[in-house]
Amino acid sequence: MNWKGGVKKKIQEGVKYGTLYYLAQWQGLRGQDLDIDLSKETELICSKTGMKVIYTGDVKKYGTEETKV
Repeated sequence: MNWKGGVKKKIQEGVKYGTLYYLAQWQGLRGQDLDIDLSKETELICSKTGMKVIYTGDVKKYGTEETKV
């Protein structure tokens, strides 16, 4: 994959946001259907840390600090 996913350690916010592009790559590598509903956010729980990761198309949620408003 182009970048590493997952969560090394749980962060204080308790939730991390990720891109739908990453979710599609991850599902493809696992051999899962790429049926992603773009109108909804997909939530997964990190098996290592137990942290919730929400995959969304909303750039403001997963952007850098400069892009968050």
